[in-house]
Amino acid sequence: MMLTEIESKINLIEDIRELRQIQQFVKDRKRAIGNRLKYQLQIGDKVKINGSSRLEKGVVTKINRTRAIVKIDNQQWTYNVPFTMITKE
Repeated sequence: MMLTEIESKINLIEDIRELRQIQQFVKDRKRAIGNRLKYQLQIGDKVKINGSSRLEKGVVTKINRTRAIVKIDNQQWTYNVPFTMITKE
């Protein structure tokens, strides 16, 4: 199903409980995708980080249980990033 179809179906929902169920499903799905990514990442992988304001590129320096440590290009510090915000290049 295309994204526009999903959006139109959601717009038809009038019950707040159903919207909360959809919200929980999306949250669970994001977590599952993040967990799958955790096992695909390796130290040294180039990644993109989808932050709140912009898209950053960096390199994985460490993999923790729920987050990865990523060194952002052209910066000296590293960031502790949730797997749900990471896309492997």
